Amino acid sequence: MTKQEATQIENQLTEMFKIKHPDIKTHIDTIEGTDKIVITFFWNRISQQNWEDSKSFRVKYQNFESILTSEIIPFFN
Repeated sequence: MTKQEATQIENQLTEMFKIKHPDIKTHIDTIEGTDKIVITFFWNRISQQNWEDSKSFRVKYQNFESILTSEIIPFFN
């Protein structure tokens, strides 16, 4: 995954969940040497400092779509 792809996915996920959490932020980290990524969501502003109200998902990049529909979307709904 390139940095540009990660940024695009971050923006898409942020927009997807803004209705429920207006101040949500999404960050994607790649794990070098693997095909895994860590997607972290922060909301309620303070969570970026204290890790309260945050949630991370560690997934293989090729499984992203299935994890999105089976775990991430249900978590926020």
